[in-house]
Amino acid sequence: MSSSGIDSGRAAQLFALPATPASVEPYGNGHINDTFLVTCECGGASPQRFILQRINTHVFKDPLAVMANIAAVTRHLRERLTREGDPAEGCALSLVPARDGRDYAVDVDGGVWRTFDYVEGVTLDASTGPAAAREAARAFGRFQRQLTDYAGPRLAHTIPRFHDTPDRLARFEAAVRDDRCGRAAAARAEVDALLSRAPLASGLTEHAARGGLPERVVHNDTKINNVRFSEAGEAVCVIDLDTVMPGLALHDFGDLLRSAAATALEDERDLSRVAADPEIVSALAEGYLSEAGSFLTSEEKGALLLSGHVMVYQQALRFLTDHLEGDRYFRVHREGHNLDRARTHVRLLESLEAQRDDLEARVAAAVGMSERTL
Repeated sequence: MSSSGIDSGRAAQLFALPATPASVEPYGNGHINDTFLVTCECGGASPQRFILQRINTHVFKDPLAVMANIAAVTRHLRERLTREGDPAEGCALSLVPARDGRDYAVDVDGGVWRTFDYVEGVTLDASTGPAAAREAARAFGRFQRQLTDYAGPRLAHTIPRFHDTPDRLARFEAAVRDDRCGRAAAARAEVDALLSRAPLASGLTEHAARGGLPERVVHNDTKINNVRFSEAGEAVCVIDLDTVMPGLALHDFGDLLRSAAATALEDERDLSRVAADPEIVSALAEGYLSEAGSFLTSEEKGALLLSGHVMVYQQALRFLTDHLEGDRYFRVHREGHNLDRARTHVRLLESLEAQRDDLEARVAAAVGMSERTL
């Protein structure tokens, strides 16, 4: 069942699947949408699998705009892959049409669903080492590169001001001031840590205002678990395209650093285990620049590490804001879950700050390596 109470099995039957689903089971651990693995038995052939999702319309107010973006981007990616004909270029998600021919289906209660072909492979909730980090970064750099020539309709902003860090800071300050759930006192240390770093919120926007960070089509949610890996450890496909829209390339790199370079999961309670792994940072920069180095501006390359600081800070703001407002956005599994997430991000930011000189040298070395190979 989905959270709306609509039976996911009935929803699956709204799509042009090759057979009646034999099973529809909850899948994954995403924070936002309801996700199911659909298996169809096709006579004597091997079973075919699909990913069925109900879009969270509390988060995505215009689900049809989300679907229009996804349809346009996946079509472009598949056409480019076909044109280039290089198996090393990975694969792109493919939507399964609804029975009425649309890219989505609407159930009797107004819920919006979509179905993708299942991409074989595995996902990682955290980096397992430099090799996996390098591959994930290469996948997201390749994804951006393949979209540099996107010429379709302008993509909608599926979540307005999604990576607008000054706006995130303003929302956080309002949440602290209003304290509608009476939680601010218990989070005072985290509140003060974020307020004391308020100038970081404008770190990328100031660069963008000077024209050195151009608008691009980017993923905007580059957690390492949004890459499918083969059993051999190669990045196969970038997934979860709900937030693909116009934005900054550095939002993608910074968010990947945030999710992949940490030595612990984002909700780790033992903060002594949380740090930024310098070897992973090197691998991320090398992998990303192996694909993105050909199109990034010099100012984008110079702000790579800064983007990591900004995106860790932004995510800390988001988690703590949600905690203060009553856990309305991110799915929580225990009391204080979003507060735990905010605390790990504050600790990760402190680790990045403590290692700034070493990490800057590592990223600069990766930039130099990429420029020598162009």
